[in-house]
Amino acid sequence: MTSDAPQQAISERLMKRIAWRLAPLMIFIYIANQLDRANVGYAALTMNAELHMSTAQYGLATSLFFLGYILFEVPSNLCMHRFGARLWIMRILISWGFLSSLTSFVPSAHWLYFARFCLGAFEAGLFPGMVFYLTLWMPARNRVWMMSLFVLSIPLTGMLGAPASTWLMSHADIFGITGWRAMLLLEGVPAMLLGLVVYFWLPNGPEAAGWLSAGEKQEIASALDAERAQAAAATPSGSAWSALANPKVWALGLVYFGTNAGVIGLLFFLPQVVKNFQVAFHVKYTLTQIGLITAIPFAFSIIAMLVWGRLVSRHSMNAWHVAGPLLVSATSLSAALYLKSPYETIIALAIGTAACFSSITTFWQLPSRILTGRAAAAGIGLITSIGVSSGFLLPYFIGWVKDVTGSFALAFIGIACAMVIASAVVVLLETPRRALSAVRLAGE
Repeated sequence: MTSDAPQQAISERLMKRIAWRLAPLMIFIYIANQLDRANVGYAALTMNAELHMSTAQYGLATSLFFLGYILFEVPSNLCMHRFGARLWIMRILISWGFLSSLTSFVPSAHWLYFARFCLGAFEAGLFPGMVFYLTLWMPARNRVWMMSLFVLSIPLTGMLGAPASTWLMSHADIFGITGWRAMLLLEGVPAMLLGLVVYFWLPNGPEAAGWLSAGEKQEIASALDAERAQAAAATPSGSAWSALANPKVWALGLVYFGTNAGVIGLLFFLPQVVKNFQVAFHVKYTLTQIGLITAIPFAFSIIAMLVWGRLVSRHSMNAWHVAGPLLVSATSLSAALYLKSPYETIIALAIGTAACFSSITTFWQLPSRILTGRAAAAGIGLITSIGVSSGFLLPYFIGWVKDVTGSFALAFIGIACAMVIASAVVVLLETPRRALSAVRLAGE
């Protein structure tokens, strides 16, 4: 996956100007996204008992969200390419925020299944759409840092959302409904408000940005043209079908499957893992305390991602910038639940969480090396769909393992295996290019 040619970049000054303009809104959008997607994990602390659900049934509800997401991922991303970022991202935000709030009124597990499937369908396209959106503004070398800020929203949501959600569950009183319902109702509102902000603030691309000078627009265009020329040499056809038929795109999807497996396990089950400390280590926590403890691994991840993104942005990337963090995460997560105290377990979970999220920032720079234009929109959508399928397959498996064994330990080992496979695939993808480079050097 490496390139023999030097990686293109825009100036540091222009990069900072774009980041200050786009990053705050993108971070807020993705915080709202992750909050409405993962708050069911906090709701499950009391929701499962109220709806008479087992951990496996909760896992099924989580899985159905990702089924809807997968089915509508590529069409949604192509619609964004056709209608523009501003209108399509606004549509995604308002529709999913409204449905997320409505989920607070589900009367049974079956209605929760239906609501989560629809939420996935409405939310589909946001993350790959935002990844594609960044490819319109800056080349891969600059996007590492920008993606660090964007993906930072995931652990930031965990750090802030865990205590906030559990506090709302304990203290919110709306229409006399139970705490988890009030929490879901309130946390859908920010997405709808952000949809309106997007319409007035987010340009469709650099050419529509009135705050950029003509020279700055030309600098962006020149850097992107050079990068696209390199990608076109690797993938001559720029059609959507060429991306969908490209084996490397499917391989990248498999890598993202392993990466996303860790994210799914942590976002949707870490609150229940912490709650299970009460049995494993004979301690007692309130809902708010569970939220605060859950926030610790995510807070550590934020620091690690910022440092990792800055370090990698100074060098040309290679497969080990993805595989290395995945292997560290796999080792930490698989060992965490076999440790002898809650303190040791949280430290191991913090290391595993930080490494998992760090791998995402570098991974998303790989597709642009082989995809351009409409092919990039379709290819990124396909990669995301394959990766997100881990969210369809794993939650029910994790819940079933917990119901059968009484622990999440074996389930986390399964997640670690998926990460190890992903690290091997991304290294193998780079091997042919390394061999080709060696042959070229020998010929010279």
